[in-house]
Amino acid sequence: MFSDKTVYKLHRISGLVGGLFILIITITGSILVVDRQVDNLLNPSQTQIEPTGQLAPYGQVLTTIHRQFPDAQIRGIRLPETENEALRVDISNKGVWQWVTMNPYTGAIISIRNAETTFVRRARELHENLLLEPVGGYVMGLAGICLLGSVLTGTWYYRRSLLSVFKIGVRWNKPARIVYADIHKWLGVVALLFMLLMSATGIFFHWEQIERQFGGDKRPSQSLWADLPYRTIPVDNALANATASIAEFQPRQIDFPKSGDTTLVIRGNRPNSIRLLGKYTIFATMDARNGQYISGLDAQDAGLEYIAEHVFEELHFGRYLGWVSQVIYILLALSTAVVTLTGMFIWWLKK
Repeated sequence: MFSDKTVYKLHRISGLVGGLFILIITITGSILVVDRQVDNLLNPSQTQIEPTGQLAPYGQVLTTIHRQFPDAQIRGIRLPETENEALRVDISNKGVWQWVTMNPYTGAIISIRNAETTFVRRARELHENLLLEPVGGYVMGLAGICLLGSVLTGTWYYRRSLLSVFKIGVRWNKPARIVYADIHKWLGVVALLFMLLMSATGIFFHWEQIERQFGGDKRPSQSLWADLPYRTIPVDNALANATASIAEFQPRQIDFPKSGDTTLVIRGNRPNSIRLLGKYTIFATMDARNGQYISGLDAQDAGLEYIAEHVFEELHFGRYLGWVSQVIYILLALSTAVVTLTGMFIWWLKK
């Protein structure tokens, strides 16, 4: 249908149009794969603590938050995953989303940060919408399409010699254009499946955002978080009932009620949870008024749409195999960045 010359022209155009944005995606994506570790590294005094004795009751945590922020509402609590990790409480304080890190052993406040200005949140916003929502989201969606188009056209153009790049390698003693071309093709083949996966799943998420934007499916804003007084919620009782009701349940996140709701959702995993089904695979819905167990959900029993969406998310962010997949994803993301840069250099040298 198309000549190789036309395919190559499409390959070059898609790479050049999306080039700068693909670089942004790959760099910020590398950060997001290890966002928790990056935040801990950049803010050790605010995220790490020395374990001392027994964990403080969460009722004490709520009392401390109310004393410090009497007009705030709690969005959620991120529980520590290790004994030396701080507890993080997400609050909506006068319309501002804040992260309050606390010592889980003493209940004392360690730090207060504006969540939207933290490095990892800015990296995520840059990755998703260039800090220019919603227009930036459309641009990054287009960048995903350009990446997909570039990968498909490049694969087709080099289809007859795709695997020969490993035999040829990189001819470092040749002129710069040939060296860049060898690197471009070698890393392009190495990261081929990764680039296809990232572009396809990225386009999927941006399409979802467009559907919500124009389909009227709005997510709750910060102003819609709980009107039920959070300090009256028996969190400790709810956690105890959740772990008693769901075998081997390991709570990791507590989502507080939204406006007009009276349920608390505790999210977490089991030791044998299938991580491809989401960051959290077990959900316990609790009565926020008395802490009683209402219902539970295992992601394995969810509908096809839910499973597909969360599998795509895990495949996109590479959390499902722990540090193994994180390292692989970072290396492949950086390879994608080099493929993009060498493609630009080749175009410039050919001008």
